[in-house]
Amino acid sequence: MQRILPRLKATHLIPPVAALILVGAWNSVQLRSISSLENDASAMQEKISTALASGNFSHVASAPERSNKATPSARKQPHDWKELSARLLEMENGGGRNDLRAGLNFQQELAGMTKEEMTAALDEIAGLDLSDEARESLESLILAPLIREDPQLALERFADRIGSESSEITWQLSAALRDWAKKDLAGATAWFDRQIADGKFDSKTLDGRSEERTRFEAALMQSLLTSDPNAASRRLANIPEDQRREVLEQIAFPDLGPQDQKTYAELVRQLVPQDERAGSFAHIASELVDASGYGKVSNFLDAVQATPAERAAAATQTAESRMQSLGLGGNVTRADVDRLREWLTRQAPGQVDSITGKAIAEAAQDHGKFKFAEASQLVLKYQKSSGNDDVLVAFLQSYSARSNLEEAIHMADFISDAKRRAEILNQLK
Repeated sequence: MQRILPRLKATHLIPPVAALILVGAWNSVQLRSISSLENDASAMQEKISTALASGNFSHVASAPERSNKATPSARKQPHDWKELSARLLEMENGGGRNDLRAGLNFQQELAGMTKEEMTAALDEIAGLDLSDEARESLESLILAPLIREDPQLALERFADRIGSESSEITWQLSAALRDWAKKDLAGATAWFDRQIADGKFDSKTLDGRSEERTRFEAALMQSLLTSDPNAASRRLANIPEDQRREVLEQIAFPDLGPQDQKTYAELVRQLVPQDERAGSFAHIASELVDASGYGKVSNFLDAVQATPAERAAAATQTAESRMQSLGLGGNVTRADVDRLREWLTRQAPGQVDSITGKAIAEAAQDHGKFKFAEASQLVLKYQKSSGNDDVLVAFLQSYSARSNLEEAIHMADFISDAKRRAEILNQLK
């Protein structure tokens, strides 16, 4: 069976780290040396990570600091935005490691600013002689808390960026549409439809796709799933058929409630092209499987009364995602695989061995700690215990096997069926 991969995406309507340059720089560069700071630094790191995941930065500042919002503070002092932009770019490029504490203090200050103060800061930045890169760095930094305070204002102020090359800004604006729709679905929908009518989201590519519109449609769809499933269905039906799966997969599936997840599944079944539905269920599984195991995937499949084909697609991706995660972090043990196989017997009976082989191969990618030689030994043990070649054949049909060709060809000698052995050797050569 051909491997069903979920479509890749950068984020789920969360601005990429590049769009939140200061916070992103702290998380990716500065936090490598955070252990040298005071004891409270680890708590601040956790807050920053949460902020990156949620797009909400209000909790980065402590409650007492936020309580100073209406009192005189350091933010009453004018900022040297040019100097700050230089520091941001330095941090993005891996420098400025001694600025972490100052950066955290500035982020706390942003969390306490009113939308009027943020708007004034943006006006000031707009008048400075800065490069486009430097200006966008500062705007992105201020835009995040502005979205939290007033997503409609943020969208209206930066609407002219839609369709431009400002990818970081437009990622943030799609999140603003999502947040506005939570508060005023009708208003957010009307605004979005006006922008579409005005050509803001017209495709610039030959295939007629607009990545920006996909992100914004997904942002709106997330609210529609909860508030008006029929409207969600109508809106998705108006999107070109070959783009519907992509729109749905931009939604953070684990963030949906149980009923919304059911609605999502029904939209897949009704409106996603039939030959892409298995991929949609594979994507859902990749979103739900985590270090806790397979329970979330099982609960979802049971809740939506998944068909055997849907379960098989989800089971395959779940197995590969889980084993890959284990392989990145360390060794994959027989106990790990036994737990997987026990779960697979309920989700994809008849495919346990073939899915096992694919999953072990996925765990043995070159960038992980679990290596091909270790995976090979594990596969041969399961081949021997199962009494058939399915585990080994599936393992040798993988990218991992083609990346370790000499060892894979040697392993093919252990295939008991001569015809299948010849087929695999032909594929490998």
